[in-house]
Amino acid sequence: MGGEWPNWTKIEELVKSDKYVSGNNEFTAFKKKVLKASVPEIDEQAEHAPVTWDFLIGFAAAKNMYRKLVIQVFNKLTQVPGWVAVFRESTTLHDKIKTLHEDLQAALGAQHEVIKMSIAPKALQSMKFVRKDEQPERVREAMEKEKMVDAIREETNMPDEAFGSPKASDDQEAFFPGKLSKELAAFQEGIDAVLSIDDDAKMENGGLEALNTLRIGCVMCAGQEEFFQHEIRHVHDVYGFVLGYARRKPGEVSRVAEVINILMTSPSWSAVFEASPPLHDGLRSLPIEAQAALGLQHEKLMQFVAPEAKAKATGGDLPEEVKGVAAKMKTINFFPGPPQGGDEVQAAILAAAEPVPKDEWREAKTPEGHSYYYNLRTRESTWERPAALGGPRVYAPGDEVEVWSNGMKVWGRGRVEKVEGDKVTAEFSLPNGTQAKKELPASHKDLRPARAAPSGKAWTAEEKKAYQGWFSSLSGGADAKPSAPVAQFLATSGLGRAVLKQVWAVANPGSKADLGFEEFAGCCRLVAHCQAMKDSPTLKEADRPLRVKLREECFAAKPPQLPKFGT
Repeated sequence: MGGEWPNWTKIEELVKSDKYVSGNNEFTAFKKKVLKASVPEIDEQAEHAPVTWDFLIGFAAAKNMYRKLVIQVFNKLTQVPGWVAVFRESTTLHDKIKTLHEDLQAALGAQHEVIKMSIAPKALQSMKFVRKDEQPERVREAMEKEKMVDAIREETNMPDEAFGSPKASDDQEAFFPGKLSKELAAFQEGIDAVLSIDDDAKMENGGLEALNTLRIGCVMCAGQEEFFQHEIRHVHDVYGFVLGYARRKPGEVSRVAEVINILMTSPSWSAVFEASPPLHDGLRSLPIEAQAALGLQHEKLMQFVAPEAKAKATGGDLPEEVKGVAAKMKTINFFPGPPQGGDEVQAAILAAAEPVPKDEWREAKTPEGHSYYYNLRTRESTWERPAALGGPRVYAPGDEVEVWSNGMKVWGRGRVEKVEGDKVTAEFSLPNGTQAKKELPASHKDLRPARAAPSGKAWTAEEKKAYQGWFSSLSGGADAKPSAPVAQFLATSGLGRAVLKQVWAVANPGSKADLGFEEFAGCCRLVAHCQAMKDSPTLKEADRPLRVKLREECFAAKPPQLPKFGT
């Protein structure tokens, strides 16, 4: 099996020097290996059990933010006979575990009888108050999620986060109003990565990274309906992205299937899909094999796929990696059920969610680029532009438009020739150079105003000169730089890590391992905007509102002045 065991010598040194606070890398390496390894494979390493148990207890005391992961590791190790025997016989370990906070002792004691027998009497009394998400069954579910996240990162070579984990207090595993849990923060990062993919070029260059970021967020939130309700505003954007990605990259549909499986197991998100004809059409616009793969994820999806896709799915005529997705996701999907962490957690999360305005209509896109409109309050979806958004579009001769070619499955650019009543006649060019003409109702989904040609970020001459100079000075290739030297350079801006994390999320959605000039220049421009904000409360909070502001207001805007970097 892949992956290496940690550096045992380094772990011994950390224990001897009592420098557990410096043990992040060793703990992370051990956690990844333990969660992936079989019980016999872990038992083969039992000679290292005494010092490793010692390290884990010391690390747990020093690093409360790793609490959930430490509990997962304890749960897995207490399934291994050799490691259990070592703990049972060591009075040193029994004494040391009693130095931990009582509620952490109680959570660890809940994982196995041998740990329970070693904790302090007051901790024993606290065991009846152990949080739901720290009880053994829930911990094992969380272990499966953690394994999947590790596998996604390894499979796609996603680098570790350049500026650390999401902002949170030391007790980041609990949710408090105003402070996000790690799981919800990851889901929001995935959604924001998706929202940053707003044209074909970005989908081609950054779609996979955005999808993988969304996969991680969905896996971490699977089975926790409160998180999906919290982000219900973005349901159509997310469905549109994943269906669009499946249409563009049908060979990678197994990754999309993981996301769709989790989203459709959420009662609130599946209800939106079920009530939306445009989403049904988007599903049916996919290649037959992709429809079949997604149909396998939920019976509600299967009813909307084409008959050929249903036959392929029910006949088992799909690749093994696709057929295995649903079974794999069952290990982490447990809708419906009580919220992890207790009712107070769900109440706090839902209270923090923005209320859905009454009768607010929004526009969304199908995988083919057709506009449709939806109302989150009523769950209504329609192809016709509602009065709240201006009603049917009005065209005039000479207007630039785009017309959908059903034969070639592309949009062609052209002009309106004439308008008679609600009928619009337009001539347009197709990619093969031929001219075509169509007469359509003004409200038809195959007719839309021409979009402005993409203009990029439009770096000013001053920006381009400065950014290219800094880009060239970094180690790496001429066209792309590794994320590490870029992150180190940005850190000289004087901005805090939490702020730089938001800059990174917007300029490099999906956290590419190597950044080209465009991503690097985007980082520099956003740093300049942040430096200009100075004492802004949004900058100080350095949370999602800053990320949204940077993406929607700052990314395409010239900064007040060039960014400043130290040496």
